[in-house]
Amino acid sequence: MEVRITGRHGDTPDEVKDYAHEKLSPIGKFNRLTRSLEVVLDSDHLSKTVEVIAHLQRGAPVVVHSKHEDVRAAIDLAHDKLEKVLRRHKERIEDRRRDRPEPGSAASAVPGSDEEE
Repeated sequence: MEVRITGRHGDTPDEVKDYAHEKLSPIGKFNRLTRSLEVVLDSDHLSKTVEVIAHLQRGAPVVVHSKHEDVRAAIDLAHDKLEKVLRRHKERIEDRRRDRPEPGSAASAVPGSDEEE
């Protein structure tokens, strides 16, 4: 899975980029729906902001934001949020598949045809 890491409003050290890549790259193994990740690291005087955009195989991308004084903590928070959102998304898809009746099953038969007269 491709992980693109960019910095906004300043220079981002390679150590931080490596940490973000190491932390976020296993998400592709966790959720196979994820095609690629974009990580945007932004810093101002008071806090660091991390934005993670997960591009899925189908549907709109999932966007997660986190803010913290320490950039590594912000990456950890973004990872946890993204994992939670992707887990919920995957569960919704699985629930829809479970609720759908299979073709040829008893649920799709004409009601009242089984009754004896």
